[in-house]
Amino acid sequence: MGKRKIPSNQGFLDFSFQQDRTLLHLGQTLAQRAGERLFENLCNGEWLLEPAGEFADVSSAQDIVKQLGRRLPYPEQVKVAQLHGIEPDFVGFSALYQQKGWVFVNARATEHERCYYTALLTASLGLYPAYPRPEALAQHAEKLVFEAFLPQKEVQTFFHKGINKFQPAQAMDIADFFRVPFGMVLKRALQLEIITDEQYRSFTTIRPLRSEKARPLFVSKSGELEGDFWDNEF
Repeated sequence: MGKRKIPSNQGFLDFSFQQDRTLLHLGQTLAQRAGERLFENLCNGEWLLEPAGEFADVSSAQDIVKQLGRRLPYPEQVKVAQLHGIEPDFVGFSALYQQKGWVFVNARATEHERCYYTALLTASLGLYPAYPRPEALAQHAEKLVFEAFLPQKEVQTFFHKGINKFQPAQAMDIADFFRVPFGMVLKRALQLEIITDEQYRSFTTIRPLRSEKARPLFVSKSGELEGDFWDNEF
């Protein structure tokens, strides 16, 4: 059998001698402890990833690697495990396990949270060789995800400094468009100086709610909402 072709944006680094270990944990202290316990139990054989069973839904992360777009030294195989029936404090983590890169996320998280966490943790697998310290790894992984999932031109479509408020359904439409939590879209807009600190603090109080009806989404220079979200594909 011929050698497996490595995707064009996936570099090569020999992970075969890397010890099984976690790389980046998400969430606060309780979430990180829950993740370490899960991984310790996995390494001790108390539960199995493959073949996938009721405990986890396992899929390939290659589409996410492609979407992130940067040529990085990922493990040859990168997989995502959405875990069921786990501690409520658990958020997610990335790890090297049995010479593969793994992303673990909570199946009970919202769709947008799972999308964002999965992308962030996948990015950490490619960035880890250059940024082994968790703080720097998290920072650079977020930067990569923001650039790939929240490009400046698209974020500018929805925000400017003349906006004073959003309706909950409009916030949800924006989150749906980018497929990440609304709070992450706001953080990106603030970093790009598209919105002010005052706007950011005000908008973070909004709890996005889904509307059953199609709603206008794009914002004009005058502050009026224009266009129809449902006519635009991500």
